[in-house]
Amino acid sequence: MQKQSPLRKFMALLSLGYMGGTIYLTTYLKATFYTQLLDTMNMTNTQLGLVTTIVNSTALILSVPGAYLSDKFDAKKIIVFSVTGVTVLAFMFPLFVRNFATFSVFQCVNGLVTVAYWPSLVKYINNLGGEEEAGSSFGSYYLINGLSGALGNALPLWITTHFSGNPINTTVIAMGTITLIATVLVVIFLDSEKKLAERGIYLKGEEQEPIKIKYIPYILKWPGTYILFFAYGTTILLYEYMSYLNPYLTDVFGMSVEMSSAFSIIRQYGTLVLAPLGGIMADKVLKATYKWYITAFAITGVLYASLIFLFGPDSNAMIVGIYTILPAGVSMALYSVTFSIIRELHIPAAVSGTTIGIATLSETIVPMILTPIFGSFIDNNEGAVGYRYIFAAMVVICVLGILNAMWAGAHNKKCLEGRRKMNLAGLEGAEQN
Repeated sequence: MQKQSPLRKFMALLSLGYMGGTIYLTTYLKATFYTQLLDTMNMTNTQLGLVTTIVNSTALILSVPGAYLSDKFDAKKIIVFSVTGVTVLAFMFPLFVRNFATFSVFQCVNGLVTVAYWPSLVKYINNLGGEEEAGSSFGSYYLINGLSGALGNALPLWITTHFSGNPINTTVIAMGTITLIATVLVVIFLDSEKKLAERGIYLKGEEQEPIKIKYIPYILKWPGTYILFFAYGTTILLYEYMSYLNPYLTDVFGMSVEMSSAFSIIRQYGTLVLAPLGGIMADKVLKATYKWYITAFAITGVLYASLIFLFGPDSNAMIVGIYTILPAGVSMALYSVTFSIIRELHIPAAVSGTTIGIATLSETIVPMILTPIFGSFIDNNEGAVGYRYIFAAMVVICVLGILNAMWAGAHNKKCLEGRRKMNLAGLEGAEQN
């Protein structure tokens, strides 16, 4: 058996991190180019929110098959297919995307080509350095992710401000070029599951038994599945809804579109340099991911609550912009170790892909409802009022995240004491309480 060398692990993490920071550039186009997107596509805030509803409805249908595919097929092949598909779509963007309807179609197809990507990526990283290094592996991944994501947004922003033409078309073409580089990297530096197995690394469990549909009822009975559902939902919502800080700075404080986009890049990607802090807190300091969840959610909730009361229309735009980096930084240190909580939920590796796919439905379901509502808050309220409603919702999300983390701690304790166990051998007695 060949050992996994530090260099090989680093190159894999480097490739995955660069790709991870760029593969969703067009998916989360509104995160940095919110105002430009509304102007170019002639959309309202509510319509842009409805795009999320439409896209997530499609993703909801595809999520479980996607999770099944992630366990059925080689992780490298799925990852390469996904990033290649995103690249091709980016180059096709200027040919047919013109308005609300065509932008919705584009994002739906984007979701289709990445349907099995996320569970495959998480399995790859979570097992690359062993369970004991899961938090650190994700932390390193998100550090690289943040740097590449920042570049992937800063470069298109620079191009659009220095060259004439449709700013969104120019942006997406630039993003497609960036993901083309990511495609080359993962093709060269990722190993297939067969080669990983030769080095003692198994992404589907030691027996390499393929996922079976009959396992799903036992997965649905397992409390850890629902804890992961809420864990992912709360952390990803904090990440995604930072995008509303972009129009907040322009609409309420009169910041320029370019400067607001620059702050958005710092919040969305630049703060990922704090990602290793999440791994250190989870692995070294608190010795448990759920404890870091509690701490980080509490800090983030206080920061968003303060955002509601500290600033008004007469506040200095630059000071407000700098302050918005604070909740973003804590959120990133939390988001970076989201899936390392799997080790405390005692989910067998053989079904981790399917479990992750089911759990990540929270990312799909909740934004279907909240995003158009948040958009209507902005459209139907003047000044800062609509944004304050959004920030209050963020505080509620943080409270839910704390309660779910406490549930994870209680679940972990029961599993360690032998009072709760998932056993897939023979399928009988899969959950013993």
